[in-house]
Amino acid sequence: MLLSLLTLAILTFCSSVGIVGAALLWRGRGWRIVGGVLLAQALLAIAALVALSTLPFGIGDPLIRVPFRDLLVQTLGSAAVIGGVAALVYLIARWSRTRLLRERAPDEKRAGRRLAVVGLLIAIPLVAAGSMFGLVRASTPERERERDPSKRPITLGRGFASNVFVQGTMDNPTTIAFGPDNKLYIADISGALWVAEDANQDGVAENIKQFANGFALLVGLAWHDGELFAASSGKIEALRDSNADGVADQRRLVVGDLPSMVVKPHSNNGMAFGADGRLYFGVGSTTEGQVEDNPLAAGIFSIKPDGSDLKVFAHGLGNTFDVAFNSAGALFGGDNGPGGEPGMDDPPDEFNYLIEGEHYGYPYFYGDPPKSNGTRGAIVTFPAHSTPTGVSFYSGATYPAQFRDNAFITLWNRGEVARIELARTSGGDYLARSTTFGSGFLYPIDTATGPDGNLYVADFGTSAIYRITYDASQAP
Repeated sequence: MLLSLLTLAILTFCSSVGIVGAALLWRGRGWRIVGGVLLAQALLAIAALVALSTLPFGIGDPLIRVPFRDLLVQTLGSAAVIGGVAALVYLIARWSRTRLLRERAPDEKRAGRRLAVVGLLIAIPLVAAGSMFGLVRASTPERERERDPSKRPITLGRGFASNVFVQGTMDNPTTIAFGPDNKLYIADISGALWVAEDANQDGVAENIKQFANGFALLVGLAWHDGELFAASSGKIEALRDSNADGVADQRRLVVGDLPSMVVKPHSNNGMAFGADGRLYFGVGSTTEGQVEDNPLAAGIFSIKPDGSDLKVFAHGLGNTFDVAFNSAGALFGGDNGPGGEPGMDDPPDEFNYLIEGEHYGYPYFYGDPPKSNGTRGAIVTFPAHSTPTGVSFYSGATYPAQFRDNAFITLWNRGEVARIELARTSGGDYLARSTTFGSGFLYPIDTATGPDGNLYVADFGTSAIYRITYDASQAP
């Protein structure tokens, strides 16, 4: 509430400056330049406030997290106050000018006016900039204020430790995948694809170079038969480095015309190849909690690597950001629930065992649906707006045996990585238990098991990849 009032106060201040500037501009004579500058400053400040309050940072939230539409309604209601402030400023300025004319010599009067005008023109942008910086700081949750990955305290279980594997160069990672060359391939929000190499195997990449670029919303990577499949906005492409120079020189379209960003940030998302050689991927819904009428949205789909035989695998999923197969060949993925009605509890986010031909409830049911309704429920639910993103199954041998084939899923809005233990029932279904594996990340977005047997976590917002190691001597 206080933050909204402060934002409204700044908006009112900028509007008042604009009104005064417009009045001076209309008045004419020697005040036109001053009025024009004041009006320009006010308009720029209001535009900056609108942008900071409405435009997302990367694929995250606005920097000033205040509902701007509500503020506009309040501002219209305070128009009389703004007019009163402007009138008061005008009357004070006129009274001061009259008094100065009576008491001061002409040269002193002109010098005083110039000094006051210069001070005003300098003070207004400084006050506006400082105020908006304060609003950005105040509206940012404490865990998101530190963006230097080396300074963030990452909390893990006993025996586990983290280090920054690579940072910088890339513009906020969106997905990661290890290649057949044991190098880490990293997509970023700018649409570039990078390769990071740890040649001396000391746990820190010595170099990072660009493999490809020119993508939009690149959020999925998967290797198959020497090709790197890349999912970007509305399409999936396959890239190949035919001359082994570390740069992709062949690029083909696998599938296009997939629904993307009809509802932000829903698109075609992360991918995984199954034992059958087909590529599996999720596509988000084109509506926010309404019945989906696009047959290529709100579900899981599969396609052959050559781009043929696109078909539906499962439906009723609002926005599955990533999918992964366990060692038994079963497919799993998270799902992001929509916002609820005002005054109602928002539906939970989910982790689902994905079965061909099944419907997972969207937009009718979330979490644990009523029995005998023809839909499958989640095997794990997360608090609303946890935003499960990247998921992978641990396939290394460095961690204790009980971690083998566990799912690790990033929870974007919680700054956490969840560990999901799975057990298969006699009927072939799965039971699951979720615990927090790591916390303290900024916006964790993807996970992958490295060739060294360690888990790697991509953290959006810090432009870093963390490496999670285990030392049995440090465990209880």
